[in-house]
Parts: sequence; structure tokens; C-alpha cells
Amino acid sequence: MSSAIIIGKIISCLLRLFSSRGGTALPGLIALKLNPNLIRQLAEQNQLKSIIITGTNGKTTTSRLLGEVFKLQGINFIHNRSGSNLLRGIASTLINQSDGKGKIKTTWGIWEVDEAAVKTAVKQLQPEIILFTNLSRDQLDRYGEVDSILKDWQEAVTFLPEKAMIVTNQRLTSAFSKIRPLFTFPQHPLAKYYLNHQEAVKTICRILNFKPGLIERVVAGFRPAFGRGEELVLNQKPVKIFLVKNPAGFNAVWEMLHEQGKLNKRLLIILNDLIADGTDVSWIWDIDFNYLNLRKLPIIISGTRTCDMALRLKYAGLNPDLLKIEFDLKKALTYSPDYILPTYTAMLKLRQIIFQEKFD
Repeated sequence: MSSAIIIGKIISCLLRLFSSRGGTALPGLIALKLNPNLIRQLAEQNQLKSIIITGTNGKTTTSRLLGEVFKLQGINFIHNRSGSNLLRGIASTLINQSDGKGKIKTTWGIWEVDEAAVKTAVKQLQPEIILFTNLSRDQLDRYGEVDSILKDWQEAVTFLPEKAMIVTNQRLTSAFSKIRPLFTFPQHPLAKYYLNHQEAVKTICRILNFKPGLIERVVAGFRPAFGRGEELVLNQKPVKIFLVKNPAGFNAVWEMLHEQGKLNKRLLIILNDLIADGTDVSWIWDIDFNYLNLRKLPIIISGTRTCDMALRLKYAGLNPDLLKIEFDLKKALTYSPDYILPTYTAMLKLRQIIFQEKFD
């Protein structure tokens, strides 16, 4: 185990020296090649109490909210905040937080886990709590239909420790209730999807017997992660960025903008089809593009699948005169949008442009 940790640490150090993005999932990837059971061994050695957070949408926001609550509660923890949500990202975080012998200074871990990696993560981490935020169609080329993912999740929970607890939204109750006891949280309308993240964290706080009212304090001062409603200044004007990587997420953002009276603002939609986005973009035909007849300002379209999104909007009823096609993202930004709706790799590209970060 020690050799895999040391090699991972060397790779992480080299990455920090020669890459402006710092550590990535590469140390964990290499370490797991050397020792496939590294995560399990580190978790057992440190008696790590893990909370796994997975689902189609909301993993990052929910885990960060929970992390802020842990801080208010005075509990140290580790979190794959900057790494990937695959096993390699978890391994990288464990390597970076441990010494050469695998000793970690905390006994709690909060883990964002990719929907397709849940079963393996459960086997390796043996979590205290697993949270399923929601489930909808996403990256059909990679995940398949939701039935396939749900079947994997149902199998995954059979590998949980005997006292582990399942937390899920009310719509998924029937999927797990026959397997083992679970805790549920209520579902809010699409336009208030962010309240679902708060309800999930509240449920976990009750399970852990945390002080009441902590989530309210966290929400009051919470700063969203990049691309999750964060407001930045671009071209000397404020702009908000909302990650939209599947129909459920896109519909939620669309409904929220409508409810807030912001849907007629200048929008930039960026649709990419790289591996991390999912190469199948047919999901855009599942988006409910309502209220397009109310638009007076243009919608700017960019990304590797610009024409696909432009066609979708045209069929959804948008006046073609309000479609502004710009394949070059930097040029698209010169239209000074009020809101930017990018897919995952488009969001990374935005970071590159705004913060001059490297992007592969």
C-alpha cells in the first residue's frame, strides 16, 4: 500500500509543479493500477466514516452544503472537491490527505460519486450513509437508460454495511424500500430545485444528530461552485453561469429563470459533445423549451454542437431572427450575455477563458 501512496504523491507533486491546474485524478489512477484495493485499505486503516452522494444532478452543490455544515459542527473531513467523482478522484484525495504510511488526520469523508461508479465505491468505502439525490436521463452513450442505472444502484446498496443508512428523494422510495430501511426528503418543483439539495442535507443532519438550524446558516452565506449559479463579472457586467448537462438540469434552470422573470435576458447556450459531456446529444429534444414566444432578446448559441442546439430552438418555436450562431466561444462572449448555460466541458472552457486556466 505504501508504495502506491508514495508514487501517487510524487505524481501529485509533479503536477503541482508543472500544471497551473494543480493535482488531478492522475495520482489516483496510477495508484489504483498498482493497488486496486487502495481505497478500501485506506478506509479500513483509518476507520473512515464515509458519506457517498450520487445522482444525476446536485452532487456538487449538495456535498458542498454538507461540507459547510460539517465545518459549523466543528468536524474535520476530506472531500473530493477538486478531483473527479470517479474512483480515481477519490483515490487522489485520499493519497493527498494521507502520510506515506496511509495515516489520515480525520475519520470523515464526503464523496461525490458518479452515477455509474456507485457500486464499486460502496464496496471500497463501505459508507455510513449513501444519498441518492435524483435520477433522470443523462449521457445515454455512457449510462444507458435510467433503468440500467437504477438496477446498478439497487445492487450497490446490497453491499452496504449492516448499519448504513440510505437517503433518497420521495420519488425513489419504492426503488429501495423493499431492500432496506431508508430516509426520504420531499421534492420541490423544478423552479426551486435548489431546495431539494437543502432538504437532503437537512435529512443527513438529523441522522447525525447535528445542531438544528445549521443548514439555514450555511445557505445564508453559501457561495456556489463555479457553474452552479455563480455570478462573475465578464465584459464589465455581471453574468451567472448554470451548468446544464441533461434534460432535468436544463429544465430546472429554465423554469427557475422563468419564475424569477429572467428568461427574457440575453442568454448564451453552449452545447459540447466531448467524452465528458456525453457524445450523444439527443437529450436536447427532451428539454421543455417553454415561453420562447416571450423572447425579445437573442439567444446566442456556441459549442461543438452549435447547429444541433440552433435547430432544436427553431423547432421549439424561437424566432430565427433571435438566433445568434457563433462557433467561437470567445466571440460568443462578446455578446455580453446575462446568463450562460454550458455543458460540462464548455464550463471548463469558460474557466480557461475567464481565469486563464489550462484545459485539455
